[in-house]
Amino acid sequence: MSAAEVIEEFKKLPREEQQKVRAFVHAAEAAGHFSQAGRDGVSGEFKRIADEVFTTNAELFGKLAQ
Repeated sequence: MSAAEVIEEFKKLPREEQQKVRAFVHAAEAAGHFSQAGRDGVSGEFKRIADEVFTTNAELFGKLAQ
């Protein structure tokens, strides 16, 4: 799925779900997980948070993947 497709799906989400995604992105940015460290530079903390978000919102991400 391209970034453009993800953005379009994001726009379709209810406001509450959009807020959850925004909170995740802001937390990841604040923790420095979007640095230029490269693909292998993802920290364990980021992976833990991502796993939590994807697990908690499995239905949402399932719909995004359709």
